[in-house]
Amino acid sequence: MTSNRNMQVTYTKVGRTTRGQSRLWLEGLRLASAGFLTGERYRVVFDIEARTIALELDAQGDRQVSGRRPAGKDTPTPIVDLASADITDFVGGAGAVRALISEGRIVFSLHPRDLAKIEREQRIRANLRGGEVTEGTLCAGGGIASYGVNKGLEDAGLASRVEWIIDRERRYLEVANTNNPAVSAGTQLFEASLEEVEPGLLSPVDVLQMSLSCTGHCRSGRSKRGLAQAEDHPTDALAVYGALRIIEAVQPSVIASENVIEAATSPTYALIRAYLREAGYKLFERVLDETDAGTIERRKRYWFVAISEGLADGFDLSQLRIHGRAYTTLADVLEPVAEDDPQWRKHDYLNAKQERDVAVGKNFVRQIVTAESEHVGTIGKSYQKRRGTEPFLRRDDGMERLLTPIEHARVKGIPEFLIEGVSDLTAHEVLGQSILLPHAISLGEAIGHHLRAIAAGVRFAVSAVRTATAPVQCTLAL
Repeated sequence: MTSNRNMQVTYTKVGRTTRGQSRLWLEGLRLASAGFLTGERYRVVFDIEARTIALELDAQGDRQVSGRRPAGKDTPTPIVDLASADITDFVGGAGAVRALISEGRIVFSLHPRDLAKIEREQRIRANLRGGEVTEGTLCAGGGIASYGVNKGLEDAGLASRVEWIIDRERRYLEVANTNNPAVSAGTQLFEASLEEVEPGLLSPVDVLQMSLSCTGHCRSGRSKRGLAQAEDHPTDALAVYGALRIIEAVQPSVIASENVIEAATSPTYALIRAYLREAGYKLFERVLDETDAGTIERRKRYWFVAISEGLADGFDLSQLRIHGRAYTTLADVLEPVAEDDPQWRKHDYLNAKQERDVAVGKNFVRQIVTAESEHVGTIGKSYQKRRGTEPFLRRDDGMERLLTPIEHARVKGIPEFLIEGVSDLTAHEVLGQSILLPHAISLGEAIGHHLRAIAAGVRFAVSAVRTATAPVQCTLAL
């Protein structure tokens, strides 16, 4: 009884002849079992529409299985060796193929990885001709990074539509759904962790923005849970698995990713980078801080942009736009808060804790700022808990308060409307785990200009719109 079941599946690299032609080569294993014995004849059938090459056993075929006799063996090992201009045209720039071997038949097709690369690049080129690209976001929070990348793309003259966003926290999705102009009625909301999302429910997108949880990567997060590494985090460790499944399913041509700088040297991000390079992306990495963003808050972040290899030529992260300062000192961002407002408090218990910490050699020092301060340190997700290491505004009589959500947004360069009508607790959480917005805008602009140049068919390198005199640091400094 004849079976059409594949008895062997081989993924193999495309070789090259001395004349530069592409070569497909199979040797041994189950070639003989499939009938491809040394000396047997076969014919080659090209199917342009299906993008396959079929080898079919045929006594009248114009090709013959070759072979070689290994030392100490009586039976030669069969070899299928194809090389021609037609093969070169079929393979194109692909580096590998898949061979399905069944009885009397071998079918070559492009490797799924190379086929996916070709298809995503064709899709974005078609969308660029139509004047609009599509976006998706992983771990969206309130969608602030989505808003920034979307704004940057549109500031570069490229229309963009956010197809879907994903976050496991309903409160944050509610903020994005209500206040974020990048999130439209047509944007799908996924309330889920990345690992539980069914990738088949997500539409393909051209640009993907992702900010995986930083809790396990940052020093404070690891210290709080006693983690040796981020990958030990009880709820966030699987996010990388979900993210890679989603990337494989939606096949973006561009990926913009942000996290704390400790993430850059973690096993999680080593895996992500290795996966993306293998999948046919070129990576561009950079650490950005408040000098790039022109913000009062000091926040250093590791960013990478991954671009599908066929689209990456000419892209450059070293010349991002540097944003000028919107506010000079903290006084410029402060709201009027009455002197007798209960927000003003004494924090003697925090002062006492600092003394105890210093006495035992801990480096946790209170962060006290005044209206004259030009910078504040990083403000995190749990700011509302009044942790001693985050900024407290102190006035002359020693009374202190936290920054308000609006002030918090301003020091990060985030428009106030993105947190309008949101409780102080949720607003601080959304802002505290967010980004310095100008970073995302600059990246979106760089990506947008690059994609517009691709649409115009010209070679392009990002040029800086300089608003500061300091040189741009183009190497990854951790």
